[in-house]
Amino acid sequence: MLGATITAGTITSVLGATVTAGTLTNLLNGTITSVLGATITAGTLTNLLNGTITSVLGATVTAGTLTNLLNGTITSVLGATITAGTLSSVTSISQKSFQESQLISTPTANTFTALPAVTTSVFGTYSFFVYNRGPGVNRVDALVEISANGTNWYTDVTTVTGILSGSVDVLVPQRFLKYTRLSYRSSLIGAPSTIDVFFNGQGT
Repeated sequence: MLGATITAGTITSVLGATVTAGTLTNLLNGTITSVLGATITAGTLTNLLNGTITSVLGATVTAGTLTNLLNGTITSVLGATITAGTLSSVTSISQKSFQESQLISTPTANTFTALPAVTTSVFGTYSFFVYNRGPGVNRVDALVEISANGTNWYTDVTTVTGILSGSVDVLVPQRFLKYTRLSYRSSLIGAPSTIDVFFNGQGT
């Protein structure tokens, strides 16, 4: 079709066609091999093999490859690959950030020893994983402390009966402040043990 305007209706299949200008208001299915200077205002492109789209407004690309996007806004991209071009503005990224730190084979003592504080103001969810390596039946006490200034600390969560040798406990802070740290000690005086500590934090 040359110089034609389709004002309403549904195109169920487009094979090997070139759209040189104009507006596609609704594309339900099919393959477009070349799109030059067109504006797609709504609908779903299920397969785009090649070509240049100068403007995409309110459309959803569900599969295929966009080899060149010169201008416009993409509101939804599902299962597509963008191989070239420039993203000048990204309003949001849904994937959450993740941070992990660990301290392996740490010996316990008779009094509480604090690990370095973690700045938890950037996390929505975070916890401490503590594994008691032993030896023998020596137990370990652990507690989570929180602070607003990194100097004065408040005990937030503690182990109830001590972590048995060969066992794990996960301490999840119940209150939010800027800084959080884990402290640990031997449950019994003169009965040291060895622990592995992991901190896992997930951003908002």
